Amino acid sequence: MMRRSVLILLLLSAWLLGYAGVREQAVTYMSVDQHGDSIRLSGLLSIPDSAWGIILIPHYTIAACDESPSQKATGEAKAFRDNYVLLMPDYIGYGITCERTHPYLHGALTARNTVDMLLGLQPMLDSLSLGISLDSIYIVGYSQGGAAALWTLRLLEEEYADRIHVRQCFAGSAPIDVASIYEMALQTGRADMPALIPLLVAGTCEAYDIDLPLSTFFTPALERCYTRYIATKQYHMLSLYFRMPNHRLSHWLTPAGMDPSTPAASQLYRGLLCSSLVHYPLDGVGDSICPTWTPRSPLYVFHSTRDEIVTFLNAEHLRRCYPDVRTITWDLDRYKGHIGSSRIFFRKVRQMLDNP
Repeated sequence: MMRRSVLILLLLSAWLLGYAGVREQAVTYMSVDQHGDSIRLSGLLSIPDSAWGIILIPHYTIAACDESPSQKATGEAKAFRDNYVLLMPDYIGYGITCERTHPYLHGALTARNTVDMLLGLQPMLDSLSLGISLDSIYIVGYSQGGAAALWTLRLLEEEYADRIHVRQCFAGSAPIDVASIYEMALQTGRADMPALIPLLVAGTCEAYDIDLPLSTFFTPALERCYTRYIATKQYHMLSLYFRMPNHRLSHWLTPAGMDPSTPAASQLYRGLLCSSLVHYPLDGVGDSICPTWTPRSPLYVFHSTRDEIVTFLNAEHLRRCYPDVRTITWDLDRYKGHIGSSRIFFRKVRQMLDNP
């Protein structure tokens, strides 16, 4: 199919075979957007001289185009690139599609884009004779990448089990109950990473065709920040953290955006439910979401109880869905905050890969 065909830039195969050491290259491939239309996406391909397997690495939340994997190898890649072939897709809205709004946390779409990168690059990987195949797949993701890792595992097990075998999936601090994150923010009135608010609202409206002006949700203060900093995609998340220091939710969201009974907030909430792999309403009112899919591949779930950005309730709700599944290893402990725990997660994953 056209959307699964790959377009490798600059005679990639010849380039890869011509140099020693780890070789990294931006690639493009065909996939689909949220409307099912064909779209060319970009990503990073990294190949060492000797590979133990293939790792799919959906990345964590970024805000600037120059943070895209195809433009800048991240610490996620550096942790594994000496021994594994790495495939890191640029999400829609980054890389060569930087002019588009990123459909933030649309897990099913991100999974499709990630799998299409793997399928598109398969012929070229086979031609390199590295001794690896599609039964040597690992998935590693933290934060937004952790949620994408779980969605990707689900897609591979439900639709590609006859041709792709996932040896293990590692998901760290994954925002997989997006609706409850919104509910908790409304309850506490607090946002520890305010820049995530416009990404989530604008991205959800983009993902599910919610035709409402952003001013319905954004206060004038947030509209100014969105126009100056976020929509330009020139500022990194750390920079945005210091440019948006107010943690009061009411400083950023309008009363209509903070009142679940309003038509606008109701539309947004339905979109957040669509982006939630699991969901348990915090007030106990309404329907819960627990997928009929049960992971068959070994799954390692990591989350710190001290996570202030992707709250621990995400891991709690996931565990409620899978209380006794033997394929899942739960690593839920009092580690550091969200950023500090990321280093712990990748160190643990590296140790597990080195000592299977």
